[in-house]
Amino acid sequence: MKKVLPLLFALFCAYSISAQAPMCMRDSIIFGTDSLLWPLPYTDAAPNYNLNDACIDHVYNQSVTVNVPTSFNGLPITSASIATTGAISNLPIGITYACDPPNCVFPAGSLGCIVLYGTPTVANVAPDTFDLGITASVLVFGTPFPVEFPGAAAPGSHYYLALKTSECLVGNYDLGNQFTLLKNTPNPFGDQTVITSESLVAGDFQFEVFDLLGQRVHARTIRLEVGRNEFTFDAGNLTNGSYFYTLGNRDGKASRRMVIAR
Repeated sequence: MKKVLPLLFALFCAYSISAQAPMCMRDSIIFGTDSLLWPLPYTDAAPNYNLNDACIDHVYNQSVTVNVPTSFNGLPITSASIATTGAISNLPIGITYACDPPNCVFPAGSLGCIVLYGTPTVANVAPDTFDLGITASVLVFGTPFPVEFPGAAAPGSHYYLALKTSECLVGNYDLGNQFTLLKNTPNPFGDQTVITSESLVAGDFQFEVFDLLGQRVHARTIRLEVGRNEFTFDAGNLTNGSYFYTLGNRDGKASRRMVIAR
């Protein structure tokens, strides 16, 4: 009975998060950069619309990785956060957002995640471009300080989201253009689980595991061949709970959730 209760709790947490919004996929490429968000915003020096295009009457899904700093104006911070509703302005009608962690509080030095999702409705005018804004706060010595992004946090930057008509093509943002299958079995698992991928390309891929606070707890390079690939992940001394793992390279990555329940 003692083992059953933690298992049920872990399953409930995983279901509660996934039932409300699509999985938020952190992108570790932001490590080693001074960027606050990934994908990067539009700037005059890098005039790219890096968010996925949205299309009228098509399901939309875009993960945004938050690289939470450890200081603000030279002072150490405890966390950064956004409100669970209303913190992202100028979204197309039909698109909303959710966070991982769900309370939208990201500890300093961690990777937080915001997922934009929904279905843009015909109430929007398309084609159009939406200049998104994020209102956040950082906690310094117990006192919250407001931060606007891009705004003062990134002068000259814009987070543009392009909205197209219903005739536009929508890519597979779930598995990208590298995999037709990615799963782990068993899931939940105790000590070991087998990662199975059906790869469309051969080469070296980065396999990473993160906890729900965005802390990377495991990383290694995996050689994949075209077709079916399998390798084992050993949980080691990781505690029970929900984690997510990514498998990818510079051309893209896919992510899935796993649950450890001993």
